[in-house]
Amino acid sequence: MFLRILNSNNIRKRLFGGLLLFVLSFIIYVNFNQNVKNCYFDITWKDGRTLRSVAENSRLESVVNPKNIFFHETSCSLDGIVKMNSRQACAVESAALMNPGHQVYVLFTSQVGFRNTTQLPIIDALLSYPNIHFNYLNLTQYAAHTPLAKWMKSQELFKSHYVNSHTSDILRYLSLWKYSGTYLDLDVVVLKSFDSINTNFAGAESNNFVAAGIINLENDSGHKIADMCVKDLLKNFNGADWGNNGPGVITRVCQEICHTKNVSEMITMNNCENFHVLPIESCYSIRWPEHIKFFKKEFLNETLQRLNHSIIAHVWNKHSAATPLNVNSNVAYINLAKRYCPKVVAVSEFF
Repeated sequence: MFLRILNSNNIRKRLFGGLLLFVLSFIIYVNFNQNVKNCYFDITWKDGRTLRSVAENSRLESVVNPKNIFFHETSCSLDGIVKMNSRQACAVESAALMNPGHQVYVLFTSQVGFRNTTQLPIIDALLSYPNIHFNYLNLTQYAAHTPLAKWMKSQELFKSHYVNSHTSDILRYLSLWKYSGTYLDLDVVVLKSFDSINTNFAGAESNNFVAAGIINLENDSGHKIADMCVKDLLKNFNGADWGNNGPGVITRVCQEICHTKNVSEMITMNNCENFHVLPIESCYSIRWPEHIKFFKKEFLNETLQRLNHSIIAHVWNKHSAATPLNVNSNVAYINLAKRYCPKVVAVSEFF
């Protein structure tokens, strides 16, 4: 009898513990999603303060320009202060440095600005480039007059299990639909000028997937593909699948325009409606299972050699964010940073 009571109490404790964990998780999920929602609408401060735009005099104009480069920062800075870490800033500087004739836009989903004119050295370093611009965007307004307008108002996005990531996925295709140009992830280092590459491209990540870390869509052919990507999002958006709305979109579109599911065949084709699937070594020479090679001294020479024919180095921040680096580390990533984002390196201690 005693054992029966003891077991019964243990079961109750486990049930109670499980219920408590579920309730806490639900509260955290609801609060997180509410905070994310706040990023996409005007923030009202209790003191009535108006937060000025980071880029009052360099707003993104509604002009299609193939020499646009887009980054999207979707982590939601609810305190209104613009923030970028050294790796993100390196991606932006390298794009501007290697493409001085392009306009580089960093689009924040938070209404960010400088409070009390306090600027971080890393932000000053970026804004010293005349072709780098920071802009706040309200997601609902940004989607207005596009195929995603009605869907965005439905707030289906906020049901996603990966709201920040899926927001970035949506924005990359939306920005290219609206303005044309090149989209880049914030965990890359740009190694070459885009002027030396054929227009309308993305890079193969494997024999099964075309990745979405760099996408270029220009002119009429590019807009047609951007339109296909946006419509694929409307048809196939899945908030429970991390990769479905990013690489999944461009992979499905490439399968349609190239009439094959074999990525290796896409790379060698010349009839994918003027779109080019670049070989793995062009953009993802170091794939995510090998990301540690950017951050370990023993892989320095091998990693740099493998990047000889690469447009970008993708360092897979989803997997490598917990690997901080001293700026004096003799590893591949720091070697690349010193060459391609020298101003950020000069004001950073760690990456």
